[in-house]
Amino acid sequence: MRSAKHSRMVRRVLAPVIVLASICPGQRAKPSFDPETKDGLLIEHILQERDPAEKLRYLEQFAAQYPSHNAIAWVYDQLQPAYFEAKEYEQAMRIGGLRLAIEPDNLEAAKISLRAADAEKSPGEILKWADRLMNVANSVAQKTPAEAKESEEYAEFCMSTTLHSADLKTQLALVQQLEQRNPSTRFIPSFPGEYFRIYRAMGDEDKAAEMAEKGLPADPGNMDMLLTLAEFHARRDTPKERQQVIEYSERLIAAVEKAQRPDSIGEQEWNKQKADTLGLAYYMGGVASSLNNNFRQADRMLRQALPHIPENDQKMAALLYHLGMANYRLAEAGTDRSRPVDAVRFLRRCAAIRSPYQENAEKNLEGIRAEYSLP
Repeated sequence: MRSAKHSRMVRRVLAPVIVLASICPGQRAKPSFDPETKDGLLIEHILQERDPAEKLRYLEQFAAQYPSHNAIAWVYDQLQPAYFEAKEYEQAMRIGGLRLAIEPDNLEAAKISLRAADAEKSPGEILKWADRLMNVANSVAQKTPAEAKESEEYAEFCMSTTLHSADLKTQLALVQQLEQRNPSTRFIPSFPGEYFRIYRAMGDEDKAAEMAEKGLPADPGNMDMLLTLAEFHARRDTPKERQQVIEYSERLIAAVEKAQRPDSIGEQEWNKQKADTLGLAYYMGGVASSLNNNFRQADRMLRQALPHIPENDQKMAALLYHLGMANYRLAEAGTDRSRPVDAVRFLRRCAAIRSPYQENAEKNLEGIRAEYSLP
């Protein structure tokens, strides 16, 4: 269940303004050529042609026939943006790689390649070219600091907006790369939050719990994190771990009660999510309290959980058993005559459910009835 705060953390930032709007060839000097030669004639056609499709054809022809020509960098400068404008994004990235092989600090080549990867919606290529652009930007930062900075921001933006469309492995790589490059990037509200989301989706309970612990100080009302940590400690059966379950369950209950409905969720769905989460929190905290012999707290929390747990859920059998035994222990410690009656009532319901608790519930039910002369 997403907390309201978590839902509001969907990025609303705008893409940085990158000087790429024109996607025009660089300012490299025109090559000298002899129009009487085949290569010179092609260069002349490139210079004179005004139709974009025909010009692209001449550029392609030159690149294919003369890859080692001294004018090849000049051709690539025009060929890459021409491919981008023609929406041939794979080719734009391919030529970007060739431009960078000639000039490793060619910032424009890396920028256009990333734009092509972003336009193609290819998470793997975005990861590759964002990293490449950041490397180039870093290498030219002394010479052109403003352009290097905006290029880095554009790379960060592309990576962040790809997070929810990539496969989980690529998402993890994107977050790791972003954190390594710029831990304070404005495009990721919380790195622990992103790691938590990804590891939980991957089913890596240990890592998800670790990231939840790191994320809670900045987002103490995050219900997803609190629920994950309560469940994580509930699977570890020691008194200390049970106390952790109780603490996280109580924090989760408080968070649910304060949470506001996210705009993306309807009223009915939100109410159900809150009720389900409250049921789980009271259930886990109540069972942990019972196992730690805190029977008064167990009774209080398990009674709160009762309306939220379906009768056919195996949790109901555990809830009724612990609730019955908590009331029996409270009856032993006091004079409240309603406790034995409640213990019998809850254990009788538990005994009617086929579960691992059924046999013990039947035995304890018989013993408590005899002890207190109850029907």
